[in-house]
Amino acid sequence: MAEAYDFTKSGTGVYSVEPSNRFIVVDDDGNPQDFHATVGNTVKVKFSGDLPASRVHDKRANPGSCSGVYRQPHINTAAKNAHTYANFAYGVITRTTYATAQYSTWFGLYDKDRRDIVKQHFESINGNNFSKFTYDCTCTDAGVLAYVRAYTLQS
Repeated sequence: MAEAYDFTKSGTGVYSVEPSNRFIVVDDDGNPQDFHATVGNTVKVKFSGDLPASRVHDKRANPGSCSGVYRQPHINTAAKNAHTYANFAYGVITRTTYATAQYSTWFGLYDKDRRDIVKQHFESINGNNFSKFTYDCTCTDAGVLAYVRAYTLQS
């Protein structure tokens, strides 16, 4: 689990790991819809000893592929826009204390606990310095503007 999650702040101990059962899918008309899955049992995991920080972010680098007169200005603009968007989203969720049309469109039905989780996520996203990220510009697939690498845990 340490490959995907950082337990250095929360420390050693027993953790209950439960898969999420709520997902948002986009229907054929482009509208977000709640999808509730049947999930398995909660698993208890004990962490002890040294807890290294997640290494997932170390794998996103290919710095040489993004150099050049053409790409660098686009990356700088994207980083600036990511910061603006993250700051805006965090501001919106911070001010949202009841169901609004915007909240419902983005996250579904309003629930204080869900809102608090969303706020924590946007607070973490907003704390990033996107200009310090390392970007991989090697994808040359037609029509692909951005992609996220999915990392799998190995036993």
